Amino acid sequence: MKIDKKDLELKTGISKEWVITNGLGAICSSTVIGANTRRYHGLLVAPLLPPARRHLLISKLDESIRIGDESFNLYTNICENYVSDGYKHLKSFEKNYIPIFNYVINGVKIEKKISMVYERNTVVVTYKIENKKEESTLILTPIINFRDFHDLSSGTFSLKQVIDKSKVRVEVNGNASTPIYMYVKDADYIEHYNDTFYNMYYLKEDERGFYPKENLSVPGRFEISIKPNEIKEITFVRFN
Repeated sequence: MKIDKKDLELKTGISKEWVITNGLGAICSSTVIGANTRRYHGLLVAPLLPPARRHLLISKLDESIRIGDESFNLYTNICENYVSDGYKHLKSFEKNYIPIFNYVINGVKIEKKISMVYERNTVVVTYKIENKKEESTLILTPIINFRDFHDLSSGTFSLKQVIDKSKVRVEVNGNASTPIYMYVKDADYIEHYNDTFYNMYYLKEDERGFYPKENLSVPGRFEISIKPNEIKEITFVRFN
């Protein structure tokens, strides 16, 4: 299945969804433009006692790219009175076995693929970037949580982070037995403090008659430098 630019506008993009699984009860799902519209959408919804007790661990990975002195968002998030416009840079979406997103920004091509490791609560996001003449920086910002996948979160979050270069261990709200591990090779990780994403709006929950908003946590961001005219592959991994 391939969807071209003309069918990736906001209204049509949020009406088409995808899902992949790992054979253990974990799921990864969203819409074809990357905007989460259900409480069940997430980059990693994993069973704590497979296949039971599914929890949302990583809601999504928000990407942006700095090309020279200009910054551009690739992500699309929906709040009640605001929608970020990363979908405008999305040129195509395709899915046979895994979802593949293709972006073009000021001549820079970005291919993003999402996959899961079979029978492991591990999600892998890979990027292939074909840079042009200016120094660029890819910025990957994980948005995380720790809740039952039927629930919604409110308030703020307590995080404990252990950082080893570009490998990060995060405990959310004291859940030391189930930390979130993240890794990006050759990246600089910048820790955020008390950074809460307030009121992400889930359109499909509202349509179903349920409360549609929740808060999530932003623990930090990974920054990866890309040289002029370089073709670079970047991998984000969340693992046990």
